[in-house]
Amino acid sequence: MAFTDNFGHPKGLIGRLMLVIMDKEHYPMAQWALEQLEFPQSGEIADIGCGGGYNMKRMLERSGTAKVYGLDISAESVRKAKKVNKSELGKRCEVFQGSAEQLPFKDGQLDLVTAFETVYFWKNIGGCFKEVARALKSGGKFAVICNYGDPKIDWEKKVPCMTRYTEKQLAELMEGAGLRDVVTSTHDTLYLVQGTK
Repeated sequence: MAFTDNFGHPKGLIGRLMLVIMDKEHYPMAQWALEQLEFPQSGEIADIGCGGGYNMKRMLERSGTAKVYGLDISAESVRKAKKVNKSELGKRCEVFQGSAEQLPFKDGQLDLVTAFETVYFWKNIGGCFKEVARALKSGGKFAVICNYGDPKIDWEKKVPCMTRYTEKQLAELMEGAGLRDVVTSTHDTLYLVQGTK
């Protein structure tokens, strides 16, 4: 496994270190995005590509009695997310290992789905967006948060397992998945794209 693969699928010691580094690096973006989002005070939220579970913890603090699920393809991420959210695990919080291509949720189950800095690594991204739409209840929202970074840097060359998307491309993917009222917020190189079922 190449070192750069740990960006999309943390494994072993390097993966554990990567999860800590990623949370530290992504914290300003997370803070900005969380201020833009409207959290349900009851119901169910899912964070796809939850990494070390730090954003789950922040969402638990902002969402009243809502249940927060975390899903990540990496077993290392799942372990870390469970540890970070230990006090709410089995109560208001559950963490699963799995893929955005096949979510462990019923049709129309979720009020809000978030994806922080993770869609770069989703295979069949259009299918993943349709899967999110399936799991959302009517009126539920899907929020994708990304940092496009310096456009002069070829991140795909540096991290071959990733594909960057512009906010316009993500908005089109949301509309293609049947979501409506798609809106985009930007701040420097950060952007948040939200669609409603």
